[in-house]
Amino acid sequence: MKNLIKSSIANLSKWLSSIQVFLKKSIFWYPLILSLLSASIYYYFFTVIPQQKALNKIKPQIEYLSDNILRDGMFIVTEMTHRNISQNQYYDGVLTVNEIEKALEGNFFDTSLSYACIKKNGEQYNIGEFVTEHLSFISSNIDLLLRYIIYLDPEQIKLINELQRNLLFRVWNNAYSDVGIKLDGKIYKPVRRDLSLYKIAVFEFYTTLQKLELYVDQNCYSKLKSLQTKAERAYFSQKYKLAIKYNQKILDINKNNKEAQFYLGASLINDQQIIKGVEILKNTLKLYPDQEQFIKSNIANDYAKRKIFEDSK
Repeated sequence: MKNLIKSSIANLSKWLSSIQVFLKKSIFWYPLILSLLSASIYYYFFTVIPQQKALNKIKPQIEYLSDNILRDGMFIVTEMTHRNISQNQYYDGVLTVNEIEKALEGNFFDTSLSYACIKKNGEQYNIGEFVTEHLSFISSNIDLLLRYIIYLDPEQIKLINELQRNLLFRVWNNAYSDVGIKLDGKIYKPVRRDLSLYKIAVFEFYTTLQKLELYVDQNCYSKLKSLQTKAERAYFSQKYKLAIKYNQKILDINKNNKEAQFYLGASLINDQQIIKGVEILKNTLKLYPDQEQFIKSNIANDYAKRKIFEDSK
């Protein structure tokens, strides 16, 4: 074995020596290889490393803007259909044109949104106003995101462009204004039709958002953000075992994350693991006393609620 090792070392030394001799004798290869090596080192230290540092600083902003675009897109689809399509259905990612058409039927530009959609002046939005505002939010966030275009991958740029080209951005405001045409002193307005007219535009808008969502989750979100998104969706979809799994992973990263503590405790209670859930929410209450009203408002199980707060009086 020792002889084999010695022989291998000797052969390697001869090989390296022969390369060295070749390079020194070569008028062409030696300076070329030396130049390439120097250029590579220079490029790495003065281009790659600074770009990576810049990307690390900018990445949270890319994540934030992408998240805003996706959130506003979801609001548009669910509110335009007057919540005939729920957030859970939206995130399942399997809606068809026919399902969207049925969800839009009977809804008009002036249909009032009576849920939590209240304007700054306290009045309720109608669908036309709400969609117009959130399309504007998306456009503004896309403009901000494209300022970082040198840090975006071609696939993300392609999906953003696809979203911008959607028919809703081109026709919604004009259709919503409903100005009409004046002929012979009379104003003629289009026949009042429900929003099922926009089924194709909404479907394409929805499918582009789904592709962008997948891309952002895999390439833009931090591990923590990705887990938080999955955990919240699992909880609101009443997939409590899945919510427990994701929130435990979040707490492995940050044991004092109050959102994960709440969702974990609440998921355990809803999954009939009441003792464990109560214990976690008691601990949450000790760490974050300001969460008392939030926990009281969001835990429906009266027995669990009494157990959580009985020791805190």
